[in-house]
Amino acid sequence: EDEDEDEDEDEDEDEEEEEETSQSEESEESDVEDRIPRKSLAEEELGEEGEGKVGSILEEYLCIHDINEAKECIEELWSIGYKRSAVNEEVVRRGLLLAFDAGDQESELMGKLFANMVEQGVFSKDDVARGICGVLEELPDTAIDFPKAPQLLSQLMKGYLERELMNRDLVRDGLNALRQASPATAKAFDDFPSL
Repeated sequence: EDEDEDEDEDEDEDEEEEEETSQSEESEESDVEDRIPRKSLAEEELGEEGEGKVGSILEEYLCIHDINEAKECIEELWSIGYKRSAVNEEVVRRGLLLAFDAGDQESELMGKLFANMVEQGVFSKDDVARGICGVLEELPDTAIDFPKAPQLLSQLMKGYLERELMNRDLVRDGLNALRQASPATAKAFDDFPSL
C-alpha cells in the first residue's frame, strides 16, 4: 500500500510540473507575441496580394515620378474591390517607409505624391494621418535600420501641417503614443508644433 501511495504522489508531482511548464511556455509565447509588430488595420484588410500591389505602385512611382500614373493605379485597386481607405493608408505608410530606405529625394517625391492626392480629393486628411500613425507606431524599430527616419518624418509632417494635409487630432494621438512607447525616438519631434 505504501508503494501505491508513493506512486500516486509521484504522479501528482509530475502533473503539477507539467502544468507549470505549460503555463511558463504560454507566458513566454505571449511575451514574444507582444514584441512582434502588429499589422496595421490597412495591412490586414489588404492582405499580402494588396500590399504587394501597393508596393509595386510606389516603386514604379519612385522610378518614373508620374503622379497621374500612380493615381490611376491607386484608383484601379479600389475598382477591383480593395477598400479605399485601406489602400490610401497603406500607400502613405509604405511610401514613407520606402522613402526612408531610399533617401531625401525620395522623401520629397513621396511628399509631393501625398500632397497631390489630398489636393485632388483622392486621399482624405484622415488617410494621410492614419498612414503616418502607422509609421509612428513602427518608428522605434525603423530607426534602428534607418537612423534618419525620425528626422525625415518630422520634416515631412511639419510640411503637411503647414499645408493642412492631415488630420491633426489623429496625428497628435500617434505622437503621444510614440512618446510613451519610445521617448528616445520621439526626441526628433521635440520642436514639432503643438497640435
